[in-house]
Amino acid sequence: MSKRKRFWLWFSSLAIASVVLLLEAGLPLAQQHLLGVFIGVAALAVLAELLLIRYPLRPEYHDRGLWFSVSTPVVIAAIIIYGWQFGVWLDAVISLVAGLLTILLKNTRLRWVLTNMVQSVPSAGAAGLAVALIQPEPMMGLSTVGALVLGLLAYMLVNTLLVSVTMAIAEGVRLRWVLGQTALSLPRDIALMTPISFLITAALASYGAVGLIGVLAPYLALRQAFVIAVRQQELYHQTIRSLGFLVQRAHPYTGGHLQRVAQWARRVAEQLGLPPERCELVYEAALLHDLGKTVLDERILNKEGGLTQEEWEYIKKHPQLGAEILKDTPFLAPIIPWIAMHHERPDGKGYPFGLSGEQIPIEARIIAVVDAFDAMIGGEAPNQQRPHRRSLSVEDALAELERCAGTQFDTQVVRIFKQVVQDWQQQRILGSRA
Repeated sequence: MSKRKRFWLWFSSLAIASVVLLLEAGLPLAQQHLLGVFIGVAALAVLAELLLIRYPLRPEYHDRGLWFSVSTPVVIAAIIIYGWQFGVWLDAVISLVAGLLTILLKNTRLRWVLTNMVQSVPSAGAAGLAVALIQPEPMMGLSTVGALVLGLLAYMLVNTLLVSVTMAIAEGVRLRWVLGQTALSLPRDIALMTPISFLITAALASYGAVGLIGVLAPYLALRQAFVIAVRQQELYHQTIRSLGFLVQRAHPYTGGHLQRVAQWARRVAEQLGLPPERCELVYEAALLHDLGKTVLDERILNKEGGLTQEEWEYIKKHPQLGAEILKDTPFLAPIIPWIAMHHERPDGKGYPFGLSGEQIPIEARIIAVVDAFDAMIGGEAPNQQRPHRRSLSVEDALAELERCAGTQFDTQVVRIFKQVVQDWQQQRILGSRA
C-alpha cells in the first residue's frame, strides 16, 4: 500500500471516530441550553489559538521555541465545568475555525486543518473519560485538581500518539522514532498547561465565558512580552551576521573559512556534550573569531610568501583586537574571552596570554583546533586561499592535528573533531553519488 493510501486510510478512521463522538455528544449539549456560553468560549479560544505564544526556551536559537496556546487548557476546563460533550464539540470547533482562518493568513493546506481536527476530537474524548473517573458530574470541588491533571494527561498522551502516527505515515518514518521525538516535550507541556488550566477552570466556574477575558488579558500581555524578547534575539543574531559580513568583506578568503569553522565548531561542541545554548554561542564566537583582522594592515595580511618575525608578531595581535572591538557590547560578553583566547595552547606557548591546560576555556580550545585545520586545508575557491600558506590535504591536516595534540591543541577536541571531519567526508561521498 502506498504512503498516500495509508495516510487517507488513517485519516478516514480518525474521521469516523470523530463523527461518532460528535454525534454522541451533540444531543446532550443541545439539551443543556449552553449554546450562548459555547459560542462565547469558542470565540475566545479561537482568538487565543490564533495568537500563539512563542516561548523562547533557548533564546540563543532565534529560530526555535515552544509555540504555546491556551486552547487545550480551555477544553479541559470546559470538560470539568460543562461536561465531556461540551469539551468535544469545543475542541472540534476551535481546531476547524482556527485552522480555516490560518489557511487565509498562512496558506495552510485544508487537509492538515481537517487532520488536526479529527485528531483533537478523540483526544478531548479521552480527556472526558479520564475526568469522569474522578469527577463523574460537571462541578467545581475538591476533586477538580485531580480530574484536571488526569484529563490533561489523557488528552496530551492520546494527542501525542495520534499526531505521531500521522507524521510517521505522512513522512514515511518509523513510528518509534517520531514518538520518541514528540514525547520529549510532554512533561514540559503538561507543566505549563496545568496551572493555566486550573485558572481557566476557576474563571469559567465563577463567571462563565466572561471569565475567560480575565484569563486572556494576562495571556496576551505575556505574549507581547515574548514577542519583544524574540525581536531582541533577532536583533542580536542580525548583529552577529553583520559583523561576520564585515570580516568577509575585509578579507575575501575568510568568507568560507568563517562559515566552515563556525559549523564545525558547533558540531564539535555538540559531540562534547556542551549545552545547546553553549553550542550556539560557540558557533557565533567562531564566526567572529577573526574580527580583529579587520583593523590590521592589509598589506601584511595579504603579503605573498612568508612573513617576517615582526610581521608575524603584528598579526598575532588580532585575537585581542577582536575582543576589544566587542568589549562594549554587553550581549556579546560570553563569547569575548573565547575570541581573545582562540590561539592559546595547552602547553602554554600560545598567545596573547600564554595560558595553558584548563586555564583555556573549552570553547576557545574548540575554535583553535577547527580554525587551524581549516587554515591548513585552505579555501574551496582561489580567492579563499591564504597568501602565505601552502594548503594540505584533509588527511595531512588531520595528521598534523594529531601530531600536535597535547601541546598545541587539546587532545580530546582533536579526537572529536577527527570524527566530525570523517563524518563530513562520508556525507560528501554519499552526496556525490546521489
